[in-house]
Amino acid sequence: MPKMNVDSLRANLSNVARNYLWEVMFSSPVGGGDGDALMLRCQSTVVPGRSFGSLLVPFKQSAGIKFPGKLNMTHTWTTLMVEGTDKKVFDAVYQWKELVVGVKTGIGGPDVVIKSDVYLSLLNTLGAVTTRIKLVGCYPELMDETPVSYDDDTMLRYNVTWSYDYWVRSS
Repeated sequence: MPKMNVDSLRANLSNVARNYLWEVMFSSPVGGGDGDALMLRCQSTVVPGRSFGSLLVPFKQSAGIKFPGKLNMTHTWTTLMVEGTDKKVFDAVYQWKELVVGVKTGIGGPDVVIKSDVYLSLLNTLGAVTTRIKLVGCYPELMDETPVSYDDDTMLRYNVTWSYDYWVRSS
């Protein structure tokens, strides 16, 4: 068993992953949005989580035996987007949502039309990808209310919550 001390940790973890080295690639935004603008204007996001449920099987008079159960995912993923005066973020998300369900018609498109894959890449200090996550079947579910005010001089930002079918580690 290795000895636990600072030198052991330093030798084992010589280059820690940093939470500011990442990028999001919208491979083909639905509705004709600008994927490069969405990538560049994505200010923050999260690495999606996953968990397992559990199955407890009673056995005689014991506390039981626990087995891993169904895979659970939140199926939502949130990004914070910075807007420009060209309104590329608003337009891209709005056009995409119109194809999901049209405001005037109430008619939605089929999955093959409204969903697209999105890639979250974690980078090292040299800019090379260390981990890539593929969110399969993404579409914008919610664009939060965005306060606008005369109180301060800040950038306009949108929280966008995306729905996805599942995520996998991608090469």
